Amino acid sequence: MWLFWFLLTIVLIKLFNKVTSGKCYDEKVMSGEVVVVTGASGGIGYETALEIAQRGAKVIIACRDAAKGQRAVNEITKRTKNTKVRYMHLDLTSLASVRNFVEELKSSEAKLDVLVNNAGAICTKREYTADGLLKDMQINYFGPFLLTVLLVPLLKKSAPSRILVVASAWHKFGTAEDINDKRYCYIQSYANSKFCNVVFSKELARRLAHTGVVVNSLNPGQVNTSLYKSSSFLERLRSLLLYFFFKTPNEGAQTSLYVAVSDYCDQVTGKYFEDCAEASPSARTEDIVLAKKLWQLTEGLVKLTPEETSL
Repeated sequence: MWLFWFLLTIVLIKLFNKVTSGKCYDEKVMSGEVVVVTGASGGIGYETALEIAQRGAKVIIACRDAAKGQRAVNEITKRTKNTKVRYMHLDLTSLASVRNFVEELKSSEAKLDVLVNNAGAICTKREYTADGLLKDMQINYFGPFLLTVLLVPLLKKSAPSRILVVASAWHKFGTAEDINDKRYCYIQSYANSKFCNVVFSKELARRLAHTGVVVNSLNPGQVNTSLYKSSSFLERLRSLLLYFFFKTPNEGAQTSLYVAVSDYCDQVTGKYFEDCAEASPSARTEDIVLAKKLWQLTEGLVKLTPEETSL
């Protein structure tokens, strides 16, 4: 009898999660638009790219692994019949790679309508990259910061355009103090990176006010992206349990899609979204003095030159 009630409970939890998860119902057609989605070889990024490709946009899959990136391109092309999907190499753990990506994109595309900063990672090993930056902080924050700032001129030229920064509810536990110090455990460092994501998006929105470029951050929710990566029995059992308690990658991608395509977000900027609706981020993300201090610190750490930014 206990097994029956246990199974009934987890089924009800799954149904509750589905009912309460936000869904993007906007049917906007994106033919003629150019969209970059970072980290789109799998998980939330893949689902976001797939949904956007179904709307007819030219989608650029930007990720480090060429084999996985090309496989994503092939799968999305097959599923959507959209032949305007392509892969471009982008390694966020290398600032040189970020700069090379931007130059290649500018030489091949005349415009950029939507930039989806989706790529993210949790790095349990505390280590620095060749750029002298914490690896997880560089993937989650420093790399996307540089990428976005370098693409601002193209986004301005393409206005109205949109910038999305995928953050997390974990930002509420983060700080902007000593963010490149590896004394933080990997969980705290992840929270720090997401806090910086939200603060950055708000500061960038202020700097791009009245340019036609809107900037928003979002929380995709708790998403199970490991279901198809598990190998051992225990890992598969864990993934099965996560399936009932967490969102699927497609469900997790709905808020990214909403912020990218909805008419409501045409003029909304500097906001934070959850489940396809505006939400309240940590009050600390509204600190303008903190935001300017973080911006200045980040410019120095990513070695941004005056020639590279007009912000």
